[in-house]
Amino acid sequence: MTTGSLGQGTSTAVGLALGDRLQGRDCRTFLIVGDGEAEEGQVWEAAMFTAAKKLTNLVWIIDWNKKQLDGYVKDINDPGDFQAKFEAFGFDAVTVDGHDVEKLYEALTKKAEEKPIAIILDSVKGKGVTAVEETMANHSMKVGPEVFDGWLAELREKQAAMKA
Repeated sequence: MTTGSLGQGTSTAVGLALGDRLQGRDCRTFLIVGDGEAEEGQVWEAAMFTAAKKLTNLVWIIDWNKKQLDGYVKDINDPGDFQAKFEAFGFDAVTVDGHDVEKLYEALTKKAEEKPIAIILDSVKGKGVTAVEETMANHSMKVGPEVFDGWLAELREKQAAMKA
């Protein structure tokens, strides 16, 4: 489910994971949090609860793309080292290249033992489309057919180069 950028999804995911544990269900909940969204206090309250209750069936994924709606995250409210923060809360935290599918798969399939898992994705917003990567205001962009076709052509060129 999508909940917007106010951190409300963190509490929902915590509730789902706790409910699954209480019901004896053997499943995992995956939560994606934007780095700008992590400026919300509700995110850290949910992280603290996750660690305190050892919700090992909840996997936190932090999209550390370094941009948010109104600027660079570090300029708005620098979060510092996400991995160190999650480890301090009591998570088993790892930072991975958010564009390396194999590393991401490895992190996502890791079995949590004693601590919940936090995966910090070091990513680039709009990866693969140069114009989007280099645009600060890429949070929501209007794109017409000609622009889209140009972006798609760029991605196809990059894909062809990877196959060569």
